[in-house]
Amino acid sequence: MNSTGKIRIDPRDFIMAPYLMCPNCTEQQYGVLGVHRTECSRRCRACLYRGSVSLPTLKKKIVYIDQFAFSNIMKMLDPDAKGHGRASAEPFWKELFEILSVVCHLQLVACPDSREHKHESLTSPFYKALKHTYEHFSSGESFEDAENIRLLQVGRVGAAWLKNEPVTFDFDPESISSGRLHDWSDRIFITVDGVLPGIVDDLRETRSRIHQGLKEVFEIWQREKKSFKEVFAIEKAGYRESLIRSRAEESKKQQQIMAEILCGQTPSLDEILLSRTTTQLLSLKYSFEMKVGKEQAQKKLNEFLNSTAIDEAPFSVISAAMYTSLAMKAAAGQKEPPNQGTATDINIVSTLLPYCDAMIMDSKCRALLQDIPGEFALPYPCKVFCPNNSADFIRYLTEIRDSVTEEHLGLIEECYGPDPLKPQTSIYGVGNCHPP
Repeated sequence: MNSTGKIRIDPRDFIMAPYLMCPNCTEQQYGVLGVHRTECSRRCRACLYRGSVSLPTLKKKIVYIDQFAFSNIMKMLDPDAKGHGRASAEPFWKELFEILSVVCHLQLVACPDSREHKHESLTSPFYKALKHTYEHFSSGESFEDAENIRLLQVGRVGAAWLKNEPVTFDFDPESISSGRLHDWSDRIFITVDGVLPGIVDDLRETRSRIHQGLKEVFEIWQREKKSFKEVFAIEKAGYRESLIRSRAEESKKQQQIMAEILCGQTPSLDEILLSRTTTQLLSLKYSFEMKVGKEQAQKKLNEFLNSTAIDEAPFSVISAAMYTSLAMKAAAGQKEPPNQGTATDINIVSTLLPYCDAMIMDSKCRALLQDIPGEFALPYPCKVFCPNNSADFIRYLTEIRDSVTEEHLGLIEECYGPDPLKPQTSIYGVGNCHPP
């Protein structure tokens, strides 16, 4: 910045190493301008000649890293963070950070972040450091939030139900993400931050309310001691029944709003805003109108909601199986109720599991999956890891790293720089790693 307060930007500022010989002027100044999708753009710092080279199509492994893992990696890297001593004393977190950084850098693995990552980070005293940590691995790519994924699955179930056809899912992870997960990652990505007033308190209140509800249900499971089959059927119907209740509540709320307006009162913003389940219902109704017309849509929607079709949506089956697994623990004599993160974990796993090649979660969450009886086994090939089988996860990622070819390594070096197999030692914005 000069004395006039103006910033001078030179095109050369955006040209990065490694530098090759320029095909135009032959100077060793032909650097990387950007990497996007399946193309590496280059520009010469000497003559500003611009060109590009095509990159091969990738098929990355999609790996979901739960918040607890990112939290431990962050604490391991930051000597001033509370919990640093414990995290740094466990070799797994350093091993995971290093191997995960390498396979992501090699463009062999994608680790999209989620809205749940952000929400869990917001209620932590390490919000910014956690945000830098999960975005370091996601490169700015994100999964849709859980409710949107449910909306997509229910929409697909509804379309098949209207045609009286069996529903199928391809579980393409890009269909539930913000970007193209199998593309080559750009050298630079832009992330923004913003926290609405009151959102942190709302998140804590919502989490506390859900946890209290789960504790009450856990006590019912302890008393009733129903079979897996009985609880599973009840839990599978839970989401559909919530839609039906929401429809009744929304109708009542609209009547109240109209009464307030007729009395000259102005409804509050909370009264006007639609709930997520109401949005789901409106989306379904619109979809039905497009397929059967407005006259038949409401009737068909009623029939659809009174059927059990939604109960077989993947998220509903996975969630029901995990909650039923928890119910069996309660019936078997477990005294300790589930912790506050249990509902969040089940929410994430039930919506993302079919789309991922691997997930790492805490040991209790993995146990809910492992304890599902064979008769109700989930038909998804996703590999599930936790600290109890941490060596298996490191082995899984190491095998991915070792599958890289010399040709691919050469492309990585040309696009991103030398030593692609060298583990990173820090994350920007975490601990002492800050800009000069």
